[in-house]
Amino acid sequence: MALTWKYLSSGTYLAILAALLSLAPLRTAQAQLSIDDPALLNQRLDDVRIVGNRITKAEIILREMITQPGSVTDERRLRADLHRVEDLNLFNRVEFRLARLQDQTVLIITVTEEWYIFPQPYWLFKDNDPEQMIYGFRYMQKNFRGRNETLNLDLWNGYDRGFSFAHSNPWVQNTPELSRRVELRHGTAGSRREALKDLGVEERHSSAGVLVGKRWTIDLSSYLGGSFRLIRGEHPLQTASPGMIDRLMELRTGIVWDARDSHIFPRSGVYLEGGVINGWIMNTAQGYRRLNLDARWYYPFTGWALASRLHWVPGWGNLPPYDWIFMNGTSPLRSARLEDEGNSFYMASLEARVDLIPVRYFTWKSAPLFKQYFRNLGFGLSSELFVDAGDAYFSGHDATRTHMHWGYGGGLLFILPYVDVVRLELSWNPEYSWDATQYSFKTNISF
Repeated sequence: MALTWKYLSSGTYLAILAALLSLAPLRTAQAQLSIDDPALLNQRLDDVRIVGNRITKAEIILREMITQPGSVTDERRLRADLHRVEDLNLFNRVEFRLARLQDQTVLIITVTEEWYIFPQPYWLFKDNDPEQMIYGFRYMQKNFRGRNETLNLDLWNGYDRGFSFAHSNPWVQNTPELSRRVELRHGTAGSRREALKDLGVEERHSSAGVLVGKRWTIDLSSYLGGSFRLIRGEHPLQTASPGMIDRLMELRTGIVWDARDSHIFPRSGVYLEGGVINGWIMNTAQGYRRLNLDARWYYPFTGWALASRLHWVPGWGNLPPYDWIFMNGTSPLRSARLEDEGNSFYMASLEARVDLIPVRYFTWKSAPLFKQYFRNLGFGLSSELFVDAGDAYFSGHDATRTHMHWGYGGGLLFILPYVDVVRLELSWNPEYSWDATQYSFKTNISF
C-alpha cells in the first residue's frame, strides 16, 4: 500500500522534502545520549527533568523508562530508555544528557515535538494495481490531550468506498496500565476470491469493536477484545451463510513480548506474539478459530543488522471467505505475480539491513512558518537484501515446501521525519523469468 506523510504517496513526499530542504540553510546535529562525566555512571540518580514537552504529559515519557529517580545510572539502560521514548513516535528527536547540577546527578531529557494534526487527502492503488485506485480524506490527530492518544477519521471512494473512525488510548487514566482501542467501520469492496474477482461482485462490511490491553512490564503486554461484524454479499461464494448475509461475533486475545531496541527500525532484540481469534457466525450457529504466532529475531553487527521472522496463521472451522489470506501485490511475502489464497498462512523471512548514511538531524532555521516543527528533522538511508518464503493454504491440506512461494529482492530504506521509514523495493519471483519483478513503495519497516 503506497501511502505517505504517514499516508500520502511516498514518491510525492520524498520529492517535496528534497525540494524544500535543498533550498534551506540547515543546521546538523548527531549526538543522542551524552554523559558529561563518566563518573556520573553507577551513581544514584537524583532527578529527571524533561524539556520541550509543550503538549506531551511528563508521565507519558517517564512510564517508558526503567531509569527513574533513585535508581542507579547505567549507560546501556539509558540508551534503551532513549529508544523506548523514541518509539512513542511523538517526537522528531529525543536527547538524553546525564549531568551534575547543584551537587545532584540529573538526567535531562530534551524532546522536539512533532506536528500532531494531519488533515490530508490521500490516494493508493489496491493490490498495487493502478486500475484499482482509491482516493479519500483522512483526519489524524496524534498525541490527543497530550497523552499519546490517537484519533483517526477516514473517508474513501473509488474502487472501494467507505468510512472509519478509531480512537486509541495506550494508557487509560486512573487504571493499572490499561490501554483501549475503539473502532467503527463501514465500507464496500470488491471480492478478492480467485473464483469471483473477474465477476465484479462487491461486499459491504460494517463492524464495531473494542480492544483492551494490559501492560505488565516494559516488554510484556496482553490484550482482549471483541467485535460485531455484518457482511452483505452479491454472490453465494462471498459469504459463509447461504443468505449472502453474515452476522459475526468475534473474541480475540493474545500476549506480546517485545524486547526490540526500537519499534521503528529494530536492529537487535526479540519480538514474540501469540494470539487467537474465536468467531461465531450467528445466523448459522457455526464457529471458526484462527491463531497468530509471530516470532522475530534481530542480530546487530558493525554497520549492519540481520533480521529473521517466522509467522504462522492457521485457521480452522467455517472461516468466512473474506477473511482468508490472499497472496497478491500487497501480500506480506515480497514477490511478483502471486495468486494464491487459503484460510491459513505461513511465512519465513531473512533480511540484511546495511546502514549507508546514519541518521542525521537537521534544523531548517529559515522556515517561514511553524519553525518549531522544522527542528531536529531526522534523515538517514539504509539498504536491504531479503529472502521471503511462504504459502497460503487450506487447513487439512498439506503445507509443505513443495507448495512454497519464494521472493528475493532488495531495496532502499529512507528514514524520514513524519513518516519514519519509506521502503523502495524490487522483488523477484524465481518461478518466472527475470522479468517477473515488482517495484513497490511502502511505509514502515517490513518487520
